[in-house]
Amino acid sequence: MDAETFNRMWPIGTSVRVFPNTRQDPPRITRTRSRAVQVQHGLAVVHVDGIRCGLDTRYVDPLPDDYPVEA
Repeated sequence: MDAETFNRMWPIGTSVRVFPNTRQDPPRITRTRSRAVQVQHGLAVVHVDGIRCGLDTRYVDPLPDDYPVEA
């Protein structure tokens, strides 16, 4: 999914399940803290609370608004 589509569907502050390294690793529940942007080769990345680097949107699963977020 490109950054424009991601941003249209999920605003900053959306609860998400992220897989920081691979989908085989345990996920973290957090919130988006930036809009997604396109980087090299069309890759879309977004920043989330608690993780320094941008994450590939393919490893970010949006959750319902009332989903409890980890501290």
